[in-house]
Amino acid sequence: MKTIQLIGYSPPVLINSIVWLEGDANYTRIHFQDGTVKLITQSLNWFEQNLDFVRVHRSAIINQAYVAEFVQKKGRSGWVRLMDDTIIPVSRDRLDYTAIHLALANAHESPSKEA
Repeated sequence: MKTIQLIGYSPPVLINSIVWLEGDANYTRIHFQDGTVKLITQSLNWFEQNLDFVRVHRSAIINQAYVAEFVQKKGRSGWVRLMDDTIIPVSRDRLDYTAIHLALANAHESPSKEA
């Protein structure tokens, strides 16, 4: 299992336990599967470069494994609903990027679901 070492926290964290990341200046709030949130003194850009997650907004990166629904409206707006019912807006500039990456993630998962 892949882990990541977070600044200020001694045990490494399982990457699969991270649901989404929320940027706030040079800090990042990490939202975990168990509902806990940790504030890290690391920028969201660092996480974007080091994790295989999808940047959906200037201040949000999601783990595509926890996406329950992606909605893209004609008016160039959209949002992602995560499995815990958290709604995260998708910026207009990232709608197509998000749609492509979530479709690719689903394509990689579908063969294992056919069993």
